[in-house]
Amino acid sequence: MDNKFFYSFICSTIPPKDKPTPIEGIKLLSALAHKQDIPVTWIINNISINEIKDIINQGHKDFKDNIILMIDLSNIFNEISIMPSSRAEETVILRQKLPEIIISERQKVKDAFDWSDADVICSNLRSPVLIQILDELGCSGLWGYQWETINEDGLGDKGCPYSFFYASEDHYSATSPYSNKIIAVENSSLNLNAVYYTGNNQVFSANPKSLLRSGLCTDKDQSYAKSIFNEYLKNIYWNRFLIFVQQLDAYDMQYKSYESYDSGTISGLAHIAETFFNEIASNEQIQPVSIPDAVSYYKREFRRTEPCIMLFDSILPQQVEINYFVPPQPISKQLYPLTLFYYDSECQMIFREGQMTPIEIKNYIQPPFESKHYIEKEIPSISNFHPSRDRDKLIMEFEIESSKRMPYGLTIWDDHSMFSLVSTNVRAVKWIGDYLLFVKFDLDEGLNHIELTLTI
Repeated sequence: MDNKFFYSFICSTIPPKDKPTPIEGIKLLSALAHKQDIPVTWIINNISINEIKDIINQGHKDFKDNIILMIDLSNIFNEISIMPSSRAEETVILRQKLPEIIISERQKVKDAFDWSDADVICSNLRSPVLIQILDELGCSGLWGYQWETINEDGLGDKGCPYSFFYASEDHYSATSPYSNKIIAVENSSLNLNAVYYTGNNQVFSANPKSLLRSGLCTDKDQSYAKSIFNEYLKNIYWNRFLIFVQQLDAYDMQYKSYESYDSGTISGLAHIAETFFNEIASNEQIQPVSIPDAVSYYKREFRRTEPCIMLFDSILPQQVEINYFVPPQPISKQLYPLTLFYYDSECQMIFREGQMTPIEIKNYIQPPFESKHYIEKEIPSISNFHPSRDRDKLIMEFEIESSKRMPYGLTIWDDHSMFSLVSTNVRAVKWIGDYLLFVKFDLDEGLNHIELTLTI
């Protein structure tokens, strides 16, 4: 199959508490996206359906707009005046109340939008029981995952991959080791390099609002936004599936009603959004698509979580004083190293330029008992590396000692594009352009012998 690069634009129609539906903001973002034939994925709930039904139906007819259904789990606890004191109590309550609510809400959406299955859900809380219930009800996707996020209560999505993956029913933020029904979808694409080294996925989100608030983009300068997009573009060539996700809420564009933003802020957000829309419209490699359609494609093409490799450089403009509008904030401004990010149905691994062994491993197939976020505390190292040449062959032999069986990988940096594979005892070898060679395999407990033979 051909490598696919998708773009999805998401807009929430749900206003802040006690505020009206942001009709003008919805119309403005609809016009901006549709000007470049980009479908909008609208996040809706049952409250505002009647007000926006005609706008969304017309958008679906003309531009293939689609919807995500918002289910607010906190409302369940508010209605019964009980806040669960433990995950076990939360599970019992959700098991009793949630299926009926989802069935009812989906039916209301289907009545308003007869073309929709309303099978992609978003929620303010994510948990194993939510994945299980969505699966049982025939849903297909759960949007809203945030890579490298920990909430104040110590929960959150930390440990999960970026982008799309089949979510585990046992560990909602981990990939499922087998084919599952629920596709987990990231909230927003990210500057992966900056997020990893700072721990801040809000400031370094690709969402227009974050780009503007951080000062990384302005009304007149969107060069950093283009840099993020270019980092994704260069990764098309070694991924069968890649998607760039952005979100801009309609209420952020509704300043006349809410009086929380001035026209300059709205103009800045609009210009940043248009920068991306213009890039997508001018590049035939990119296919704009709604989130539900992207989920359907993923489920149709991949039986398990598709491996994803992202090579991400440091692209932060050094001359910009970044506004860290939410913590954490690094002590000093730095140039972060070129870094490779990888995940599949078994693990997530991160590699720093020039270093063969991973700097971090998240083990989904056999999570460490003492780790909340699947992180292996002890990363096996290379005990012996023996490279040799035999005429036109390059032979690389490794010895790696491991205290347990686990997924593992190596990055062999430098240009190996002139070589082809002759033989190996590893599971996968991937050429990442002229940057490096990526090798994926399993380690057994004890001493492991790895062999890789290439030829010109």
